[in-house]
Amino acid sequence: MTVASGSDAPVTYPDWRQGVATMILRESKASGRVSGADQRITLAEALRTYTINGAWQDFAEAWKGSLEIGKVADLCVLDRDLLSIDPHEIPSARVLMTVLDGQIVHDNTEVA
Repeated sequence: MTVASGSDAPVTYPDWRQGVATMILRESKASGRVSGADQRITLAEALRTYTINGAWQDFAEAWKGSLEIGKVADLCVLDRDLLSIDPHEIPSARVLMTVLDGQIVHDNTEVA
């Protein structure tokens, strides 16, 4: 099954970082209790649900969803390496730069 992720915006804040952390940890923000430990997925799998799988859901995987020659360059640069931090820290990773279709649309690197 191909799983694509999104948010319930505007009901909840549309923050993919929190969504990724939730998929990895499966912990209640209120109590810390794990719900469905066997349903946890890896960081790579969680990121894929927001990227190539989301593009697949839109029938757009030929031109977006992964960084490849000929595809739009939509990405963000964070202030830390998600592969080397505790998943609990993912939601607090700051977005330093956002690139949309190869163009920088947000640049906060001066503050980093």
